[in-house]
Amino acid sequence: MTFSALLALGWLGLAPAPPELAPPPPALTPAAVAVPAPSDANDAVPSPPSTDSEAEAKAPTFTFTLGGKCENIAPSTHGDAKGDGKVEVEAGDNQVKAVLGAAAGANVFIGVESTATESVHLVQEFEISCSDASISQVYLTLESNLLGFVRSKHKASAGVRLASATIAPVGWATTPLAVSYPTVCVGGPNGCNGGPKGYKYETPLEPVKSPLMPLGRYVLHATFVVSASAGGLRDAHSTAIFMTESEDLDAWEREHDPFKGDSHDDFGFTLTLKADAPPGFPAVTHRKMPKRVSSRPRARQTH
Repeated sequence: MTFSALLALGWLGLAPAPPELAPPPPALTPAAVAVPAPSDANDAVPSPPSTDSEAEAKAPTFTFTLGGKCENIAPSTHGDAKGDGKVEVEAGDNQVKAVLGAAAGANVFIGVESTATESVHLVQEFEISCSDASISQVYLTLESNLLGFVRSKHKASAGVRLASATIAPVGWATTPLAVSYPTVCVGGPNGCNGGPKGYKYETPLEPVKSPLMPLGRYVLHATFVVSASAGGLRDAHSTAIFMTESEDLDAWEREHDPFKGDSHDDFGFTLTLKADAPPGFPAVTHRKMPKRVSSRPRARQTH
């Protein structure tokens, strides 16, 4: 069809309708973005590492409960001689401590020999329990120390005869924990012209460790014996001091005696039993027991 014919038909209203155009696509709506719900402030901040006090709070506690006790403090003297003794037992969390104190002294007595022997014996029962019901066994460590001195002058002697202890469950025939200190004696009958002599105990033995042991009742046996003697005609004298203080024997200290003026703090035969958790449990804490201090301060002097 020619352009002129189309023009004529258009005037008459008979021209063909133009083709319909496809509708435009609908406008895209942005997808909704999920917004996370607000979280607790504690979740967003990492937890700080646990402190020592928190770790200690989680560790089991072994309780030592003292039971029956038998102590025997027996001085034996002849002439101008004296003896003294004392026993102390203290229980705390994860440990129990016993201290046996002993002292003996002798002076020459108008040409007659003077002798003194101080024997201290302790039998102490105790029970070990645990705050964690799932624990039925425990590691035990026996720490010990023998602190004190022996001294003599002229025809006199002083020494430690016995310092030993054992710990075992009640009814056991064997003793898994035991300690015994070497004996020492200074002076002697042949030292009639000898000057002052002395020896000081101050080095503890190595701790004794047990295998895994059952909880329950235990018994401690400890014996401590010291002695002193003096004879002849001169100023013979001797002392064995293993106590923080002894009113009678402290007064016998001479001007030039060995260890004159030394502190007597913590003197004695000390036994400390400590408990530790079995494998798989946090380690327990052992707090230091208070120091045993002599009530009489001593100014150290030159021997």
